[in-house]
Amino acid sequence: MKRQLFIYRCISLSLLLILLSFHCMAISTKDLVGAWRLGPANQRTVMIATDKIISVATYDIPGKKFISSYGGTWRLDGNKLVIKQEWNSAAPEQVGQETSQEVQVSQNKLHIKGKNQTWTRLDDGKPGALMGAWIITGNYTNDQVSKRPSPFYPRRTMKILSGTHFHWIAYNIETKQFMNSGGGTYTTDNGKYTEEIEFFTKTPESVGKKLTFEYAFVNGDWRHKGEESTGGPMDECWTRRETFEK
Repeated sequence: MKRQLFIYRCISLSLLLILLSFHCMAISTKDLVGAWRLGPANQRTVMIATDKIISVATYDIPGKKFISSYGGTWRLDGNKLVIKQEWNSAAPEQVGQETSQEVQVSQNKLHIKGKNQTWTRLDDGKPGALMGAWIITGNYTNDQVSKRPSPFYPRRTMKILSGTHFHWIAYNIETKQFMNSGGGTYTTDNGKYTEEIEFFTKTPESVGKKLTFEYAFVNGDWRHKGEESTGGPMDECWTRRETFEK
């Protein structure tokens, strides 16, 4: 009887451990949403994930050098992160292809097993008010917006924001051409949107600058008004990407 009880307890414990192991490995979309960091300042990689779009950028902060960027749409297939690339500055031939890596999230760490990488969470999509993926769609003149006829295809300029970090990318989905990119950290407070630039392909001398803009939501769009990093006024209209994919 004691032997049977011992065996029963061993089996129960084994089943519990298996279930716990499965629970730890199972991840959902919300587990990945936000910003993640990998590497030191001179080889910094930041990944930003909304619920559908992902952007990965590598850059040298003290050297003010952009290294590479890739990203696109993403989904989970079990415990695999599957990315369908829309841009890739280092390997444009991968645009349109899917890549997948086994991932695990635990204690604010993201483990990518195939690459033997451990990323650290920067935020979970909060607190910034602009979290999401946005496409530039027009400009304001005298408070009147003029929309572009084809802002989404084939050329698009997209800005992806987590709760504290942002990337923007200009690329052509048809020709697979990568044009420009920039990114860093941001805050939103009382109608003020403030960026601190960590990389910028067009003007590396802008790295380290802190820029404050006015922001407002107009009919669901984001009005982005202020001064460009190189000087001169700007008054842009950005529209949530999902508007184009309904």
